[in-house]
Amino acid sequence: MQPNPKRGASRRSFAVQRAILALILAGDPVARTRPELAREFGDREAVKRAVASLQDCGLLEIRGGESQSLWPTNAARQAHRLEAW
Repeated sequence: MQPNPKRGASRRSFAVQRAILALILAGDPVARTRPELAREFGDREAVKRAVASLQDCGLLEIRGGESQSLWPTNAARQAHRLEAW
């Protein structure tokens, strides 16, 4: 049986999403921007996909114009608090 390349890609995608959400929650209430995260991760496309996925599932909010500030949603904050105990 050959490994499924898509499965490995989704693991990487989830890892990037987890890392981005953790950084954003750790910095809350100070916003992060997509360009900042892209510099930290060194992969602008992976950050773009991860941010879009987090926004689609309601864990991340994008505000502002060109700088696009990234904020955790109330749902993300609550899930983080529940996980912490």
